[in-house]
Parts: sequence; C-alpha cells; structure tokens
Amino acid sequence: MIESHGAGGDAMTSVFEVSRMSFEEDDAASKVKCSFNFMEKRQTHIVVVDGVDVTPDNIVDIDFVTMEDTFTHAAFESKPKKKSEITVKESKAAKDKSSADTGMKVYATTISLDDIYIDHTYNTEEGFVPQDVDLEIAPSAFYLPKEQPIMSYPPEVLIVLRETETCFLFELPSYSYEKGTPEANTVEEENEYYQYITVGKGRNRKMVIEETQTKACVTQTRHTLATRPQKKNAIAFASMWDMHDTYAKLAKIKPKEEPDEMVLYQSAEPTLLRKKKQKVSEDPDERKGKTFEEIAPTPEFLDAVLLTERVLATLEYSDEQKKFRGLIRVDPLSLDLVYIYTMKPLWTLEYEETANRPITSISFNPKNENILAVAHGKFAHAECFNGLVAIWCTKNPCKPERLYTFDDPVTSVAFSEKNPNWLACGFANGDVFILDITSYPVKKIAESKRDTNPCFEPIWVTDWRAAEHNTEFVMTACQDGRVNKFTSTKTHDFICTPMMRISAVEGKMKGLETAKTCLKVDVPITRYPAALCMKWHPSIDHIYLVGTDEGCIHKCSTHYLNQHMEVFRAHAGPVYGMEFSPFMKHLMVSCGADNAVRLWLEGMDDVIMTLNCPAAVYGATFCPINSTILITISGNVLSIWDLRRKNHIPCAEYTFANNVVLTYIKFSALGDNVFVGDTTGRIYTFHLEDTPIPPYFQHKLLDEAIKKALCTRPQMLKQLDKLEKFKQKYAK
Repeated sequence: MIESHGAGGDAMTSVFEVSRMSFEEDDAASKVKCSFNFMEKRQTHIVVVDGVDVTPDNIVDIDFVTMEDTFTHAAFESKPKKKSEITVKESKAAKDKSSADTGMKVYATTISLDDIYIDHTYNTEEGFVPQDVDLEIAPSAFYLPKEQPIMSYPPEVLIVLRETETCFLFELPSYSYEKGTPEANTVEEENEYYQYITVGKGRNRKMVIEETQTKACVTQTRHTLATRPQKKNAIAFASMWDMHDTYAKLAKIKPKEEPDEMVLYQSAEPTLLRKKKQKVSEDPDERKGKTFEEIAPTPEFLDAVLLTERVLATLEYSDEQKKFRGLIRVDPLSLDLVYIYTMKPLWTLEYEETANRPITSISFNPKNENILAVAHGKFAHAECFNGLVAIWCTKNPCKPERLYTFDDPVTSVAFSEKNPNWLACGFANGDVFILDITSYPVKKIAESKRDTNPCFEPIWVTDWRAAEHNTEFVMTACQDGRVNKFTSTKTHDFICTPMMRISAVEGKMKGLETAKTCLKVDVPITRYPAALCMKWHPSIDHIYLVGTDEGCIHKCSTHYLNQHMEVFRAHAGPVYGMEFSPFMKHLMVSCGADNAVRLWLEGMDDVIMTLNCPAAVYGATFCPINSTILITISGNVLSIWDLRRKNHIPCAEYTFANNVVLTYIKFSALGDNVFVGDTTGRIYTFHLEDTPIPPYFQHKLLDEAIKKALCTRPQMLKQLDKLEKFKQKYAK
C-alpha cells in the first residue's frame, strides 16, 4: 500500500512475510530428537545474577518443525551416510511407532511445481538446419548428468501471510509558512535549488544512476532445453606449400581500379594533365611470362631455386650439418677423452665471384644465426677492388644466396636488431647506407649525403644502437678519428651527427709502459689518429671504447661529446680488435700490431695477462661456453689458448697457406663452431672438439685462472681483492 502526502507525497510499502506451514504438535512430538544437541545441554543450566533469573531463551522456535538427521531434501545436496542393517531396522521400527502415535506426516516440499508458469512460446529449434546426409557416430563433447526420478508432491499446501511494520522508503512533506519568516526563506531556497537541479542548468551535472530493484535473472524453463546437435567426423589436410602459395597469390591480387573519367582539355598545360591509369589484370598468372628468360629473373623463381639448393646441399653436408647444429655431441663420460683442442673442418664458404677478394667484415643476423653477411674490400693500401657484399646461409654452403656489387670497396657491415633484413654498410670513401637483403637487386633504405656526412676516409666500424621510442641509429668509426651517429628519416636520407673526434695523446699514460720517444721536430700532418675498432660497454649503455692506430683505447660516452672520459695505452702499435668476456663483464681482451693479446680488468691500470703471438693479431674472441678458452688469429696462424692451463704458449696452433692472412675470427652462438675469414675471400667453418668439459661455475673458474696468473705480482692481487670487495658492496 502506497500513500502520498503534500507536494512530494509519502510512499509507504507494506511488506508481507511468508512463514512456513505450522503443524500442531502433541506430547509425542516433543520426544523427537533435535539436531541441536548442545541446546538441550544448555537448558539444564540456570543463570542467576543478583537474585534475578537471566537464563537466555532458547533460540530454536518451538513452532517450527525440526527435521530428522536421516531426512533429505532437494534443496540440500547432502548424501546420507551408509548405515548398517541393524541401524536401518531400528530406525524403521522407531519411525513406524512415531507415525502410529502422532498420526501426522511431514512432507519434503512446501510449493507445488504445477502452479509455476512455463512459457511455451520459446522456439528451441530456431536456427537448426537438419542435414540429409548420414552421420557417423561421433564421441560426445560433454557429459550429461544422470536423471533423477520425479518426486511426488502433496495436493495442498498451507501458507500463512502476516503483515509486517510499515517501512518509509522516501518522504517529502509539504510545508507552508508566512512569507518573510526565517522558515519561509529556508523553504524558498530549497524550492529554488529543487528547480535548479530539475529544470535549470543543474540538471546537466554528472550523476551516477543506480538501480534499486532486484537484479534481472534469466531463468530457463523445461521447454528451452535445445536438442543435442548431431556431429560427424571429417578430416582436412593442407601442407605448408599449399598455405604459402595461397597467401602469396592473395597478396598479389590488386583491387579493381575504376577507369579515370576526367576530361582532358586541350587548353590546359601538358604538366597539368593527369595521365590515364593503366588497368591492371586481376589474375597474376596472366601477367607472368611463359619462357625461361622471362621467368628466371622473377623473385618467385629465385626463391624456389634457393630452397631447392638448400635441400640439395643438405644431402652433401648431412653429417657436417648435424655436427654444426649440435645434434652429434661427444659423450662426456667416455674413457677415451683427450684435451688436444681439435679443429675439425666442416665446410668452406667460397665462390668464383668472391675469389681473391679480401674479407674486411662479417656480421651475423641477430634473429637467424644461419645467415651471415660478408664484406669484400681491400686489405692492403695499394690493392684495387670494387665492393662486394655476399649473403651466405649455413644451410647452403655451396653458393651465396645474395650478391651485391658496388663501385667502392666495402669496409664494414652490420645487421640491425630491430629490422633483421636491414644491413648497414660502410665504404672506403666514407659513405654509409642501409641495404635491404630481402631484395635480389640492390635496394637502399637510406643513404648518407655529402652535404651532411663530413667523412671521406674508410669507415672501419659500423654498429647499430637502440634509441628512444623503439628506434635505432648507426654508429660509425672512421679513419680520420671521427665517431658519427647516423639517423634515418622518412626521406631515405641519413642525417649525420658528430659524436666524438679522437685526438692524439701526448705525455705519460696509464696502461702499457713504453720507451720514451724522441722529440719530433717536424709538424705532423694530422692530429687525429684513426679509429680502427669500437666496442660498447656490456653493462653501461652510454659508454663505448674506441681503439686507435696509436695503440691507445679511449673510453667515451654519448653524454660527453668531443672529449673522452679516460684513455690508456694498450699496445705499442695499432689496436685491431677488442672483446669483452661473456662471463666476466669487466674483463676485456685487446689485440694489436705488436704481436700481443692483452687482458684488462676495468678499474685496474696495469695489464693482467699478455699472450704473445708470431705476427700481428687481427682478431681475438672468447668462447661462449667455456670461460677460459680464447682463440686468436695472427698472420696465417690460428691459436687456441686455455687460461687455466697455460698462458706462455697456446694449447694448439693451426697454420694455413703461406699467402693467406687471417682477418676475422668469430664463435657461433652454440660455442662449438668457429668462423675464420682470410684475404683470399674464403670463410672456413670449424668444429671445436676435444676441449675440457665446461664447468658449472664459469665465473669462479675464470677468476681463479686470473689470480693464478697474478701469483708473482702480489700488489696486483691486493688491488684485485679491493676491487672485488668494492664491486660487491656497490652491488648490494
């Protein structure tokens, strides 16, 4: 019942309470066992405080019937425990006696399901399309529960309705006062505010609307249960070739273009006339040629030939490929193990167009380690070669998959990490551009211009570096001592930004102690030494090291332009290479023209260890799976060093032909394969065998080998201990 009073009206709701059916009980019903045993125990105690009986009343209403423990109902999912036969007989006898005494029945439900309204208008077969084909027996995709027997319900149910107290949900009474009184002024302000929030500008305020009614619940009737759809077993197969051809054909189909209906007036200038678009055929097969001369240059045919050559090469190099992939390994528990550091040749990458062209740089693809780019230029100053970049794949050691020819010698190459198909190339004339290796002809992504690039000398180092906003830039080191940063733009140009200009160093320096040079009377031609190698710091992003032809290593930062942070002398001649240990970030190895390989620790001025070689060392690299193994190339000799065994002579040496100078050395990611390049244009691939088993604590083994080498220099050991304690404290 709802009543309203005044302007707003008063809303009252009478809520009716539904109680369960009451049954009359007699004296025998009081003997029924109650499920609340603790309540019976509590009734035996009486609480008296100050002479007043304050015993709590029984919280169980005696007007309600309590069910026995053995009673089950559909609303209570409880399984009765299994009883013995004696207990079942006793319970049946007690039940029959109780029914005879009381003459009453207790039903399991209070509502008849026949009174529930069921909507028969639902179409349960809507959208179902029957199939005329014979279906096979297919397994069910789900499990249907077991149907329970239908229960019987009583014919009549007694319901008692009682009226509860009235609850006011909302009340807005109307008031009338004499104008001018304080009460009237308050009423006027409330009326104005009510008018403002309902009709005025206040109704545009931000409001949160919430429903106060009960949540709508979608129920399911007995007639909305859909029939189970029929199923059948079927099979379909599509190979990788089918999917590749399908998607390739869809990508080549161009949308149909409408013909240009623009009217060309003779009075307009020829430059203003729009050319009529040519209609492109929708079927790509109609545009292809039919002869071999027309099909051979197409990228589709070249890709097919490339895959075929890889498959045929696998037949010839099957055992070598397995060993290169790491599928064939030496048993570490074998009794005939010998540590003689054997270099087993796998294959040699050579081709008639790359013969007798010196290798100046090699770069491995960061996403696919089977692909490597080889730059062919000139090794001696008097040599005259044009540039050549060969893209090899280890799956096909017989022939390069791409060949790019240039007018100037190529001095350095580097793959991009963000875009693996981009190859940055540096030339002997100072040019830098990005090459897309997915294209068979030369396709330049970006190219430096003479108005922005100040370099005219060979680019010895080309390296990619990540920048902000998920971009990359190219860092180069030049013969004239410049370290430049090249950034690509949307106009396919490289914008050059000078980062550093290496200057000549005079006076006494840290590092290697050399004899005092005589005073030079003549004026030097240039005050800027050549930057021959560059390496980024493994743990500090903005720091990089540059090796020069003076034998010095400059520690520079991208935060400080045109000046170095630190410099030390590493060799008595030009520095040809630097490499950081993968197991000890502050350990660096450098090689130079003074026939020496030196190990340096960051934070220590003196050299840690010196390895002497027979000729100028053009490369040195750490083994990625064994922290103490080091490989160097000097002249035509490849040397394998193990720092934990000895450092005065190499553990093994391999000599190549007399007319060959080794220019490049690199381990593969697996650590067992070694790539070696020379001045004749060949790339030798070896498998390193018969080496000690890699230890579990690589860093600890390398640290012990260094301390063993410094056993005759106690002052260096003390300095090393202080450095380790400082780094541990700084790390914490």
